[in-house]
Amino acid sequence: MLTADQATRLGAWRSEVGYTLAELSDLTGFSTAMLSRAERGQRVFSPAAKVRIARRLGVSVSDLFEVELSPEAELPKAVG
Repeated sequence: MLTADQATRLGAWRSEVGYTLAELSDLTGFSTAMLSRAERGQRVFSPAAKVRIARRLGVSVSDLFEVELSPEAELPKAVG
């Protein structure tokens, strides 16, 4: 289940910059229906799709989506 933050961050960003769903669709290559479902928390994008969307919009993934590390991901160890 998505949290409210996950479901609304993309929509909040879109509203903040003044894009319509159609404009966001043109920029990202995802359908308006898919983007709308994601904004309402009914669709979860894959990590690759999140990166693709962010790159096409010129923002970081964390600006648009909650970023979660998988349990298998290892964080770099501090040096020194």
